[in-house]
Amino acid sequence: MEIENRTQWHPAFCSIMELELIENEKGLVYDPEYYLSREPLRIDLLVIKKKPEEVIKNEIGSFFLGHNIVEYKSPDDSMNIDTFYKVLSYACLYKADTGAVDEILDTDITVSLIREQKPVKLLGQLKKKYQIQQEGSGSYRIYGMIFPMQVIVTKELEESRHVWLKALTRSMDIAQAERLLDSYDRLSGKEAREKAGVVVNLVSDINNDIFEKIVSGGDKMSEALKRMVLPEFGELKDLLADKDAELADKDAELAHKDAELAHKDAEIADNYAKLADKDAEIAALKRMLAERDTNK
Repeated sequence: MEIENRTQWHPAFCSIMELELIENEKGLVYDPEYYLSREPLRIDLLVIKKKPEEVIKNEIGSFFLGHNIVEYKSPDDSMNIDTFYKVLSYACLYKADTGAVDEILDTDITVSLIREQKPVKLLGQLKKKYQIQQEGSGSYRIYGMIFPMQVIVTKELEESRHVWLKALTRSMDIAQAERLLDSYDRLSGKEAREKAGVVVNLVSDINNDIFEKIVSGGDKMSEALKRMVLPEFGELKDLLADKDAELADKDAELAHKDAELAHKDAEIADNYAKLADKDAEIAALKRMLAERDTNK
């Protein structure tokens, strides 16, 4: 189940984080599924600031230092106390196994855990040992740890500022889907649109009914966007276009046949007219002959 979820949700999540922090795209380096040591341990996403003075405008990223470990849990995964300590251990391994002694300072590492639903039980357990402080909608900072840590609850984030992160859900409504498509439409860079396309394809597949409603009544949507959201829409349009072309050919063929039949009818009518003339001539000759015989 974990492998299936990672394949489905995590590539889209990594793309979303780049879209979330797009205003600082030139100052950040992303390494999805960063491997720790030679063992099969990997971080969902490692975000590295190229320059210490880089100021990240997005409030989720404003928490970041030089090296930032991000763990994402899909709607199908749980986030519990063991998850918390597992990710904390990732940060410790990253600190200890990336170069010379103290090459990366523990004061330059952060840990972020991101999930749609609020991990109420986990936060309750952590409150017994550490200070938990909410920093805006959906952001919970954990103080007193070896590394600065935060828990991001995407369901609580402000829609207008986090359209992409909030898109990772199985319960999207039409308004949210339309905002997502509008955000996609406003992207200009090819690379950003490709990353956003990964997200839109995923969530449109998961929330298929919602996107079908938008497509079926989508006066605002371009044909290209409809094809991207629902590939079967494009296939249907192509099929209908082919059928229309076939019908047009049939209509043209029938029109040609009708013209041929009309021409034949005209020829037959002309022949009937000629026969009528002949009949009239014969009748006239018979009368003449009859009159001649009478006169004799």
